[in-house]
Amino acid sequence: MSNQIQFKSFSFKDLPVRIITDQNLDFWFCANDVCAILDYTNPRQAIQKNCNPKGVSIRDTLTAGGTQSMIYINEPNLYRLIIKSRKPEAEPFETWVFEEVLPQIRKTGKYEVQSQQLALPEPSIYVDNLAQSEEVLALFIKMYSYCFQAHEMQEKLQRTNIPAQMENQIGGQYLYNFKYPLEQTMTKAKKFIQSNTERLALVKAFNHLLD
Repeated sequence: MSNQIQFKSFSFKDLPVRIITDQNLDFWFCANDVCAILDYTNPRQAIQKNCNPKGVSIRDTLTAGGTQSMIYINEPNLYRLIIKSRKPEAEPFETWVFEEVLPQIRKTGKYEVQSQQLALPEPSIYVDNLAQSEEVLALFIKMYSYCFQAHEMQEKLQRTNIPAQMENQIGGQYLYNFKYPLEQTMTKAKKFIQSNTERLALVKAFNHLLD
């Protein structure tokens, strides 16, 4: 584990987003940058109203005007500000942070705008007979069902005090980050199921005509 605190600056639609990676490899986001993107006109008020104080920190940050003390928030607090924002950019910003930037930093230590490493490949299947195709399709349907149940559970948990308890025990980012991989997997699985269900139906119909 590194003892260095790393400062990085990224750009979301030409707006800066400064991110710190601390000694524990946890991410901290410049509150002023986040509030500017999410259209919070008073960052301090937004933090006091929506954020857990345990996830708020003051950090010395090098700016064009010299070193300044600035407020940073952790991942759970970032998510809180995102879901409370009414600005249309909130959803694409959420996707950008949690599906592109953070996973790539965790994997490579940096974020590259043109990287395609995070994109899930289109599901494909190569089988020699109908029985194998049906078996694989059944597995995809079962997987989609499990993912749907997990996603539904995550949505229900958000409306209780359980996330706060989880945050104290294991870190809230695990529950918040649970949502995005599930949704992406469900989208891909659903597309696969729909296309292959139609294909198998045609194959069965064709085989029936040949019998």
